[in-house]
Amino acid sequence: MTTKTTLTVGQLLERLATDPNFPAMPELSALSDLTLAEQAQVRREWMTIPEERRNLAVQELTIASETELSLHLGRFLRVVLEDESSRNRALAVAGLWEEIDEALIGPLVDMLYNDLSEDVRAAAAEALGAYVLAGELDEIDPAQAMRVEEALLSILHSDVEPLTVQSRALESIAYSGETGVRQLIEDGYYSAYEEMRVAALNAMARSADIRWRDAAQAELVSPDVPMRVAAARACGELEHKDALPDIFELLSDEEKEVRLAALFALGRIGGKDAVEILTAAATSEDEDEAAAAEEALEDTLFASSEIPLLDESDNEWDEESDDDW
Repeated sequence: MTTKTTLTVGQLLERLATDPNFPAMPELSALSDLTLAEQAQVRREWMTIPEERRNLAVQELTIASETELSLHLGRFLRVVLEDESSRNRALAVAGLWEEIDEALIGPLVDMLYNDLSEDVRAAAAEALGAYVLAGELDEIDPAQAMRVEEALLSILHSDVEPLTVQSRALESIAYSGETGVRQLIEDGYYSAYEEMRVAALNAMARSADIRWRDAAQAELVSPDVPMRVAAARACGELEHKDALPDIFELLSDEEKEVRLAALFALGRIGGKDAVEILTAAATSEDEDEAAAAEEALEDTLFASSEIPLLDESDNEWDEESDDDW
């Protein structure tokens, strides 16, 4: 666990600006839990620091925050959203994924529309998914939720947006319960581009709509590794028990990423056979697979997800898409 540094924010910023061997943890933790006054100081002095050291600092902190619960970088990362470095802006957007703050919607939408960096715009599209979900759960103002959905839809309906940005937008809008979203997912699934097809599978997983189960299962035997990974995860999120035999097969896939996705799916679907296989996999000599199996076993303790899947009795397509399917 990272220990809070004794450096003041001012001392840290000075060292970042002048010491070529800086930054390093735990000194960088001075940028955690900033007061409003400290945030203002960072905003004044941040761009005086050489870009390479700013990059290193943001990278170190965002990586550490994934495991160090004591790090609270919200105010710091809000400053970094204005960094001249597109890499830092993208990292800041990604680092704010846990914060559902309506005050961030405006900046994120603006970045989605206007940032010159494709990576930043893709990160913004991805981050806005949390706000679509929050809107579905009535956790944010409906008008703000609508603003987010309209922004994502405008990206998806554009003829000039980069594929990566549209792919992230599709994954994010998938949380929406609007009926037109299913058509967008279907269009993505039949795209000529693999990145969009993978995004469509990820969107199926997020939709909590069991009507996508068969499509997801069909891709478990795809020759493309990213498709098999996304399909396995989608089958897991959609709790597709009929796909278990195919998922068991993926446990011997030559690609490790696919095997890890299969373990994840078993944890989501559960059942006696899945538990037995996961228990055995938890003793694997491969540390990543053992850890994935243990995490999947913990998932089986939860009988239902936070967002319930659509009931089987409602398993009908809207008229506009019935004929196609």
